[in-house]
Amino acid sequence: MVMKSLKEPGSVGPLTLPTLIQGLCGERETGTLVLKDDAIERTLYFDTGRVVFATSNDPDDRLGQLLFRHGMISLTTLKEAAAVSSFHGKRMGTVLVGMMAIRPQDLIWGVTEQVKQMVLSLFQWTRGCYTFEAGPLPSEEVITLKMPTPDLVMAGIKSIDAWSRIEAAVGDLETRYQPSSRLQELSKELTLSLDEWTLLSRCESGATLGQICEVSPANDFEVCRLIWAFMVTGLLLKQEAAQAGTIS
Repeated sequence: MVMKSLKEPGSVGPLTLPTLIQGLCGERETGTLVLKDDAIERTLYFDTGRVVFATSNDPDDRLGQLLFRHGMISLTTLKEAAAVSSFHGKRMGTVLVGMMAIRPQDLIWGVTEQVKQMVLSLFQWTRGCYTFEAGPLPSEEVITLKMPTPDLVMAGIKSIDAWSRIEAAVGDLETRYQPSSRLQELSKELTLSLDEWTLLSRCESGATLGQICEVSPANDFEVCRLIWAFMVTGLLLKQEAAQAGTIS
């Protein structure tokens, strides 16, 4: 997928967000990426290419709801804390710690998980629009997310179950793949499993999608989804018109 400049506003399509987020990471951008889909708006904060924070106007993305879903607070506590937060204009996490409903370490975990889930849920978006504004991050925002952005991109793509999106990304059975010349460099930013390294090794001398699926012990759906993730993170390169080769 060929994208225009990351600095220009654009529309979200089935393949947009993984490439967009990884692109901002690769260019080591600092600034805010605002994404909108109807009434929902999420903002990702990048610090030298790393997603470090996120905000959302979706009520289901709130910290209290996340802690409630994980069984860390009761419904009564959720309602009471929400009322106090609204009346006094305090953050939900601060209120919950003050009520001794959660511990400070629970708050740290909750905010980190909240940001992570907001980012990962964006990989399900196939429509909407985005704008990126380069510049220093707002000083009042707390930098929380420590997960490397390429790992986030891998996790986000691996959460996508829509075959139509995966198929559009990986091409047909004759689509040929080869490792990137920067594979060793880029892989240092990723936490890859042994199975994922094995799949990459199948492409060492160049191979078609059909050949990779044929020799991989994983099911073809998982193989295709991983190949998309490897392409977006720069580990694999796609050559649409190449002829079939052999797998070493």
